[in-house]
Amino acid sequence: MTFQALAQVAPPLPPIFDPTGKSAKPPALLKEDFNTPPSEPPSSILPKVPTTPPALPDNKLGAFRVFVHDIHVTGSTVFSETELSEVTAPYRNRYLTTEDLEKVRLALTLLYVNNGYLTSGAVVPDQDVTFGTIVIQMVEGKLAHIDVEGNAWFRSAYLRDRVARGVSTPLNIHPLQERIQLLQQDPRIERINAELKPGDVRGESVLNVRVKDANPFRAWLEFNNYQTPTVGAERGLATVAHQNVTGHGDQFMFTYGRSHGVNPIIDTSYSLPLNRYETTLTAYYRRNAFLVVENPFRALDLNVDSQVIGLALRQPVYRTVTDEFALTLTGEHLFLKTTSAFDAPGLPSLFIPGSSTTGVATVSALRFSQEYTHRSSSLVFAALSRVSVGLNVLGATINSGPLPDGQFVSWLGQAQVVKRLDDWWGVQLLGRVAAQLASDRLFPLEQMPVGGRFSVRGYRENTLVRDDAVLASFESRVPLLRFPSGEDRLQFAPFVDVGHAWNAKGHTPDPHTLASVGAGLRWMILPQERARFEVYWGQQLNHVRGGEGNLQDHGIHLQLVVQVL
Repeated sequence: MTFQALAQVAPPLPPIFDPTGKSAKPPALLKEDFNTPPSEPPSSILPKVPTTPPALPDNKLGAFRVFVHDIHVTGSTVFSETELSEVTAPYRNRYLTTEDLEKVRLALTLLYVNNGYLTSGAVVPDQDVTFGTIVIQMVEGKLAHIDVEGNAWFRSAYLRDRVARGVSTPLNIHPLQERIQLLQQDPRIERINAELKPGDVRGESVLNVRVKDANPFRAWLEFNNYQTPTVGAERGLATVAHQNVTGHGDQFMFTYGRSHGVNPIIDTSYSLPLNRYETTLTAYYRRNAFLVVENPFRALDLNVDSQVIGLALRQPVYRTVTDEFALTLTGEHLFLKTTSAFDAPGLPSLFIPGSSTTGVATVSALRFSQEYTHRSSSLVFAALSRVSVGLNVLGATINSGPLPDGQFVSWLGQAQVVKRLDDWWGVQLLGRVAAQLASDRLFPLEQMPVGGRFSVRGYRENTLVRDDAVLASFESRVPLLRFPSGEDRLQFAPFVDVGHAWNAKGHTPDPHTLASVGAGLRWMILPQERARFEVYWGQQLNHVRGGEGNLQDHGIHLQLVVQVL
């Protein structure tokens, strides 16, 4: 029997679906957790700047009045001779008393203190004032060692190495304080306090760091309708995670789920920090096995098995309490296999153009990403740029002509901004944009889905799956109820979404554009997101005909998440 004959008797093709399942969750960068402001400085972090430096040690100068032609400052590695001379200039070429000498010592010490060198200071060594010159010595502070206590899950060496990145010689409080604040931002640390104490030797200090780290075990259950109804929209997920497996900050996560037509949904990863500079290596694996269950397409007996395995190396290049810029290099291998009742031996799959005669499509891609995030108490901005290159390695599917294959170049850009209006009852304004551009036709593994909860609400998940796409969304979140702690408990969230998608080459069928308006309710059932529920309803502005038997066909998207551990 020929391919053409099969095509004539086959039912209409089902709506395009996303075989990787990536459309059913937020894009990697654009998460929903934007309610937490940057970390405040930990209490009792380090000593406050003293208003008066320590008293001058006993010396043999005694009370005197002498003409001083010059003041020679030794031992300074921080300030230039010019900067030191500006401090001592008012005391040169004049008569000085013991009180004047204390003033110049105080002025030099404050020069250090006001620039963050709290453990440094000036001393006047024993000397004979000859030829009108007085010598003042700068004792620059050093950190002798760091003591860590109270930690139950983190290894002391891990915490000590992170704090030590802020240690300089001479010791400056500002980078040290910032490193401690960065540790405080880690959700695995509940509280951190630091105290700087004098050491046994003049100029040396000891830093005592007290840490209370959180239980790293986490588990949560999730129910949502974020899949295309073609394979069963409603799905349940269970996730377990250990956020500090060996005490070195390494994290393991495993998710299992299923729906009417998807079994299993597997998503697992392991991340390992390689050094104190937060270079992180992540290995991950995802699998989704689909069966088309929606009529009239059920008769196709269409099965899809997609698997993704990847290795990512991430390096923060610039990181402060409010800003981070990071680079990520990812190698990824994607495998897709389809089978159906209408497959013909020796012929390509009817449903995945460009796949092999066994229904297999394979992609081996190298991805280079740049991320930037800025956080303040009322504003969050995040952006991602990613270039992907499909390589002819590891058995990648290669085709000639207009068919999709594993050789391509694509660019993905995402940006999100959240602004909290404190003068307007804490209303949050959220804007998102995303775009993908490809050099050639792509397999569904690489295409961008449009339609659904995280793209254009009011439409079915994956209403459009195309090579190129542009998405934009604007949403406001108006607090209706709050917990006594001030955390929003119930939010009303009107929105407008729009998406436009097309194929890189060849014909693009209608529709090209999806747009919607609507509103949602976001209910924080328990504080700190231990249990939350959300429901969104969207009205299509560009009507796309679909089914009528699913909540998505009525523009409804909902999710319930409960943290059980």
